[in-house]
Amino acid sequence: MTGERWRAYRVRMIQSDHTVTPATAGNTSGVLPEFGRARDCERLFGIKRGTLYGLIASGHIKSVSLRRKGHVHGCRLIYLASVSAYLHGLMEEQNHAKEKAGQ
Repeated sequence: MTGERWRAYRVRMIQSDHTVTPATAGNTSGVLPEFGRARDCERLFGIKRGTLYGLIASGHIKSVSLRRKGHVHGCRLIYLASVSAYLHGLMEEQNHAKEKAGQ
């Protein structure tokens, strides 16, 4: 918008009953991020780095490596939903085994 058009718009908005309130972020304390690093998995799930990399190697947990072409070092990001899904599946499997043993 040009300067005059902007001023005219502002005058219309001031004269109207419309108010513009700034957007604020909501509470995200219970929201799990989509990706995280190994230390995030340890903090969130209690899984140590060695165990985590073993689960990645066996295909139980999904991850991606961010690395520039030709570089040796990069950053491995773990798909946190896959960690949660793996743990829930393991819990169901163990509960099912306990129920079978109890019968």
